[in-house]
Amino acid sequence: MGTFEKPAQAEQELKWAWIWFRQFSAFHRRRGENQRPFTQDEVIAFLRSKRDANMPAWKRMKIIEALMTYRHEIQHQGIEDLVPLKERMIEICQVERAKDGGYDSIEEAVGKINPTEPDAIQAFRRALRLDGKKLGTERCYVTDLKAFMADRALKCLQDFAPMGEIDVESHLSDLAVDGNVAPSTQNRSYYALLKFFKLVLRRDMGRVEAIRASKRNWVPTVLAEEEVGQVLSGLSGVHLTICQLLYGCGMRISEALRLRVKDIDFANTQIEIRNSKGGKSRLVPMPENLIEPLRRWVASREVLHRHDEADGTASVWLPHALARKYPNAHRELRWQYLFASHRLSRDPRTGSLHRHHLHKDTFPAHLRKAVEAAGLVKRITSHTFRHCFATHLLWEGTDIREIQVLLGHNDVKTTEIYTHVRNPKKRTSVSPLDRLMKAGAA
Repeated sequence: MGTFEKPAQAEQELKWAWIWFRQFSAFHRRRGENQRPFTQDEVIAFLRSKRDANMPAWKRMKIIEALMTYRHEIQHQGIEDLVPLKERMIEICQVERAKDGGYDSIEEAVGKINPTEPDAIQAFRRALRLDGKKLGTERCYVTDLKAFMADRALKCLQDFAPMGEIDVESHLSDLAVDGNVAPSTQNRSYYALLKFFKLVLRRDMGRVEAIRASKRNWVPTVLAEEEVGQVLSGLSGVHLTICQLLYGCGMRISEALRLRVKDIDFANTQIEIRNSKGGKSRLVPMPENLIEPLRRWVASREVLHRHDEADGTASVWLPHALARKYPNAHRELRWQYLFASHRLSRDPRTGSLHRHHLHKDTFPAHLRKAVEAAGLVKRITSHTFRHCFATHLLWEGTDIREIQVLLGHNDVKTTEIYTHVRNPKKRTSVSPLDRLMKAGAA
């Protein structure tokens, strides 16, 4: 049975446990006394010194977790007296995050919560929003929690009291065995429950070992350059520009749809991709063949924005409470989505009326028609063009580290998947069948 821990996670936790314990020992002048027990009051004094030095709450939380790990793993002692400190620090982190977002209270930061949902779901939504999770992540995690509650016949928060790692293990194993789910689905369910235990129940879920959904070796689907051209020829308008961004810049479909006017930098011929997967940002070069189309889309977006201003409806959703910090920013052209929806919509969290970007389901429908018109039978999605971008660059001799940066991968091992795609233009071996037939013909 496999575990759900990240590689070398235990080693990293021990590393930081030693680092913070050494600082803790230096603060209390107890060098060389690694096995001497320390008290809750000593930890509080150390945390207060860090607070007075303007260390943020999330980092002070790391100190508590590191000292708990040190006491448990190195000194082999209980951590019960440190648990209340961790719970209190969670509350401080939430308050601090709300203030950093420009909110006066936690209630204001979380937005509207449906009061008819079970209290466990309401608490989970509130915690995820305070933790800064995106709406899509919230919806997925809530769905996973609902599945766990249905599996265990849980109705409210009070029913979670006896729940522990055994119940989670059983649920995850059922997903793999009976549900036959993909590894990513099972992993997402695990992390959803982990967040729920940590943020809502405020206790450790424990070490979970469960039957894992099998993960097969996977090679991405890659189109030949001619096939990419055939698909592009079947698209037009905004969908053609989006597809050109996917293939020309290696963007994800979500990144292309969320581009704002200010992200298009014509002076430096580059595009800024902000708040992407994992909250990361990166810069990608702007293809020469996209400069004029993007200029036209910016001009078109400006015309639409002027109409919205005249109607008094000019508004766009802004992240991290920027709309509160800068009251007029949501009406400025530079913050507007480049590929805007033709109609206004309400923010499901706040109820505010905005002009959002195109819906994520609009592009796949047009892409499918273009693929069918090209007569291609490969499984082609919007993400296929990101694969083509990376693979074609690799075939041209671009350094894999450079491709890693352009794709926004943390680890080059993720980018190395494209080295497994065979380059049809570079034949290093001849099939035995071809040799046999050639010899027979001779």
